[in-house]
Amino acid sequence: MVADIAQVSPLDKKGQALSDLYYRFLKDPTSKIVRGTAFQNIGPFIAALKEMKDIDARIIDFYVSTTENSSNKDVCYYSSFNFPAFIYTMGKENWETFRKIYLKLTKFNDGRIKKTLSHSIHELARILGPEITEEDLVPVMEKFLKDNLNEIKVGALKNLHIFLAEVRPENRAPFIKYIMQTYDDFQNDWRGKMVLA
Repeated sequence: MVADIAQVSPLDKKGQALSDLYYRFLKDPTSKIVRGTAFQNIGPFIAALKEMKDIDARIIDFYVSTTENSSNKDVCYYSSFNFPAFIYTMGKENWETFRKIYLKLTKFNDGRIKKTLSHSIHELARILGPEITEEDLVPVMEKFLKDNLNEIKVGALKNLHIFLAEVRPENRAPFIKYIMQTYDDFQNDWRGKMVLA
């Protein structure tokens, strides 16, 4: 609810008060459910603060440290789901703060996490630009395109054109082989082939 209120509130007047309240939810001593729900909704909340001059560092630190220190699949799933909101809000100049946890999340062998990340990698590329995309995101995209699960491949392929717009033209050609290989892998999966068509 606080994330929804933040989206429609005058943040110049109430942004810090809402941030203080949200942080209290994240650290709530009485209920693990309250803390978990606050973490699940941290992305929409942080995105609502994009226009604020100073975003509460405690919320960013909480997100980063929780993700860094957790191997719980549910925590990492919600972290992966909310990750693009932090990059959208904080911008490419803060990529180094989030880079380590992104790479950690991409190494999780969990279908939900990989699916979430594969569906949002193009948005990260758009925000981060060509240099970071080629250095950090191209290897991740290639991993998604080689994944054994078709839903991971489809997630990456759906917006491959947006992703490739952030890759230098001379480095785009190798991605054609992934499209051809995916077509062959889909065999009788007409829905997967429809995405490629």
